Amino acid sequence: MTMSDGAQTVHWSWSAKFLLALVLMTAGLLTWQAIQPWLQRPLQQIILQTDIPASEKIILQAQLNAHLSDSFFGADLQLIRQEVESHSWVNGAKVSRVWPNRLMVEAPRQIFMARWRGGGFINHEGDLVLVNPSQVVGFEQLPMLAGPEGSVWAMSELFRQMSWLVGRDDLTIDQLTMARRGAVELRLHNSIVLVLGRDQVLPRLQRLMKVYHSHFVAKSSTIKRIDGRYPHGVSVAWKEAG
Repeated sequence: MTMSDGAQTVHWSWSAKFLLALVLMTAGLLTWQAIQPWLQRPLQQIILQTDIPASEKIILQAQLNAHLSDSFFGADLQLIRQEVESHSWVNGAKVSRVWPNRLMVEAPRQIFMARWRGGGFINHEGDLVLVNPSQVVGFEQLPMLAGPEGSVWAMSELFRQMSWLVGRDDLTIDQLTMARRGAVELRLHNSIVLVLGRDQVLPRLQRLMKVYHSHFVAKSSTIKRIDGRYPHGVSVAWKEAG
């Protein structure tokens, strides 16, 4: 009798589990059917968070609004992100869903560190960006970089390294130029031109700045050009009196 009761107990236990699973599956199915209309409804809003120029923001928002016909889960976030990042003023983007019917788009503005003589601006990642100069506040104060075709990134890296070297004497670069054959020349914000040639330009600049720091800081207003192409020193061209 005891074994029979035990067998019956096991039998009802499995039946209960099966019944519970069936109830849960039915409830899940009914819930899914109930929320389907909500999931298939078009998006209500696409929120754009960005500090790009107002006129460009209007254009970008209009492009995003073309996706309002997408559903909440049907919207292709990767595609939208790529579309946003293709905008010249945007430097990277993040797109996320906001329950129940909105998308959030975060689009940071490009940060420009220099102008490019051939046209456009160089951002902080060394990429050339073509935007309307009139929309870049204070673009005239940005340093000018110039170099051979295809040298934008290399010039931006050279600019970073040279800016650090001259910055130790509280100097900044106003213009950095590389000729077609590789000769480098830079002009500081105090109008002094530094000639470095095309070989070992960073060691030459480092040596030149040591000489400048020890001999020429007090005379900087009278210096026109410093040539650092010599192996053991520099030559100085002075401004004409008057």
